[in-house]
Amino acid sequence: MHKTTIIGLMVVIVIVASADPLWASGCPDTYGLSNRAIGLGGAFTAVADDFSAVYYNPAGLGQLSGTHFALEYRHTSPNIEIKKANGEKLVLFDAAGQVRNDPTEGTAGHGLDLDIPLLGFVIDVNRISEISRNVKFGIIMSFPEKFNINYRIRDYPPDQPQLLRYGDNADRMTLGFGLGIEVLKDLAYVGGGVQGMIHGPGSFTIDGMSLSGQNVVAQSEMGVLLKYYPIVGLLFTPLDKRIRIGLSWRDAMEINLGTIPIRATVRSGNMDVIVPMQLDINAFFTPEEYSAGLAFDFDLLLVSFEINKQLWSDYEFSVTDSLHYAGSPDFEDTYNYRAGLEYKPLPKLSLMAGYFHQPSPVPDQSGRISNYIDMDKDCFSLGSAYTFDPIPGLTKGPTKLGVSFQYQKLESLSVTKTGVAGISWVDQESYTVKGDAWTLGASFGLSWK
Repeated sequence: MHKTTIIGLMVVIVIVASADPLWASGCPDTYGLSNRAIGLGGAFTAVADDFSAVYYNPAGLGQLSGTHFALEYRHTSPNIEIKKANGEKLVLFDAAGQVRNDPTEGTAGHGLDLDIPLLGFVIDVNRISEISRNVKFGIIMSFPEKFNINYRIRDYPPDQPQLLRYGDNADRMTLGFGLGIEVLKDLAYVGGGVQGMIHGPGSFTIDGMSLSGQNVVAQSEMGVLLKYYPIVGLLFTPLDKRIRIGLSWRDAMEINLGTIPIRATVRSGNMDVIVPMQLDINAFFTPEEYSAGLAFDFDLLLVSFEINKQLWSDYEFSVTDSLHYAGSPDFEDTYNYRAGLEYKPLPKLSLMAGYFHQPSPVPDQSGRISNYIDMDKDCFSLGSAYTFDPIPGLTKGPTKLGVSFQYQKLESLSVTKTGVAGISWVDQESYTVKGDAWTLGASFGLSWK
């Protein structure tokens, strides 16, 4: 790829990424990133050999050669039933009889299913700068709902039933940048990167709200800023890369909006009543995570293991929620265990399988005013990739096609609410949760040496 082409590609990416700073990380923690990483059960910190190293371990970018482009598409389908003790579907209604909250229905309007396109880039910095070490710059961008949205926020009070990981919690844009550097040739790599999420103050004014529900004028001012959250990683590949050791750390992420003052003017006849209120939103919490991975590469066979510690105990109520709900959510730190296997029956064909166990950080909600819904899960994955020769006149590196499938078995749970009185959901009812989730993905990749 020519130097001018690389520079132009970088400029276009930066312009697109900067056009709308509503970025967040959601789907990766629930399902994973890249078909290859998903196929290996997410045990990718010690492998990190494609564009998704930006998320798993940016140091892995430094081991790549050439420039790469990947287009992936993923369909996710959680099949979760939440029912009252009498067998009816758990749905909350407002005073007018309209649905206030159906935890198994996302705002997209088709259950909890999501379609997620994803773009990945790895740019060879050595082609545009005289650097003695191998340096690669990586970018990840995902666009839920077929490029239709940046993010969705439904800020339910803690006492209303809400899924922690699925549906709208995963339905938001993902953007990440990473840089990987080869420190010692074929042996040691370091890397760093960032993900971004929005935060900032603002104001909201409602003027002319009559008691009959007419003449409403709303004005809002939102000072949205982009806050960066760092990712760092190390990768060691001794014994001619037969052994691979990866370490990474990702900072916690959360959208913070507010505290936002609200000034509502209610008109009743000739009288105006000004009602002061405030609003703040904390959404899309992704915990701080430490990962350690070990892989053994025997050419025809790759075996990878990994452990992640997620600091869910840092999750707190927003300022507004803390005024109404005493204490804290009491989320618990968790350890995720992952394993992946790759076999190459042919030089250009690879077959992958993976497994990981992800415990829920949410304590038993029985007897509590809160209703966060999350379950322990065992996840199984399969993947495959085939490498084709370069496309004449277009690329000088291999072209790759890949597919992946992941199945998540969710542990059933029962929540007893006998004697529990809420605030927004006053007469809380007991309920049960059961189900599973799966995701199917396909990938197309080009490379230039």
